[in-house]
Parts: sequence; structure tokens; C-alpha cells
Amino acid sequence: MIKDAAILGAGSWGTALGVVLADCGMNVTLYGKNEGRADDINQNSKNSYYLPGIDLPKTISATTKM
Repeated sequence: MIKDAAILGAGSWGTALGVVLADCGMNVTLYGKNEGRADDINQNSKNSYYLPGIDLPKTISATTKM
């Protein structure tokens, strides 16, 4: 069974897809362009810019490094 997923894009669509995959038991890495937004996801489990008020599962992380 696949347990890891990578999503190119950490905007609203990429983050929402990441939540769906994380809810299915996957570890998700979002690849984005903005380091501050990646830090928000990693440190606060939120994507405050695109999905304010939504808590992200702990199995979602973000990076700007490809």
C-alpha cells in the first residue's frame, strides 16, 4: 500500500487534496514556492494564506526544495 504522496503546489487546491490524502492515512509533502507559507504549514499545521481557519493533519508537511 502506498503511504507517501507528493503534491506540486501548496495553494488552496494542493492543500485541500493533501488533507484528503492525509485523512486516508498517507504522509503528504506539499511542494510550494513560498518559504513563509511552507513554514506556516510545518510549524502551525495551517495554511493561513489559502485556507484560513483550517487545521491541517500532522502528516502534512511542506517544502520549497525540489
